Amino acid sequence: MVITEQVDAMRAMGTDPIRKLVTPRIVATVLMLPLLTAIADFVGMIGGYLVSHLTLHLSGPQFWTRAIAALEFGDLVQGMVKPIFFGLIIVSVGCYQGLNVRGGAQGVGRATTSAVVVASVSILVSNFFISRVLLFIFQK
Repeated sequence: MVITEQVDAMRAMGTDPIRKLVTPRIVATVLMLPLLTAIADFVGMIGGYLVSHLTLHLSGPQFWTRAIAALEFGDLVQGMVKPIFFGLIIVSVGCYQGLNVRGGAQGVGRATTSAVVVASVSILVSNFFISRVLLFIFQK
């Protein structure tokens, strides 16, 4: 939209592109990434059950009892808090790079690559700090 000057047209009409373009993306990503994480966790648990049933011959109640007993509240909090921060990082970096793109189609490619790299490194760094804080809070 920046390359085709649609964002400039929005500004010329008095519409705030941040409010109309960025805010819905932030809300959607921050709400949906924890949901996707929960779905992936559930699918992982089903896969764990299938592997344990086929290789270790554990029954369903044995597996689910042990799996639930192994869960701790801190693990659940970490599993749902981190995606919120990661979603915020992903959408912020993506929108920033997208709104500051220059140079036509090549610029879009460079901005996309840059957004992926910056978001990935930012997630790795923030994961370290979030993990440290949450492990400190939920230590045994």
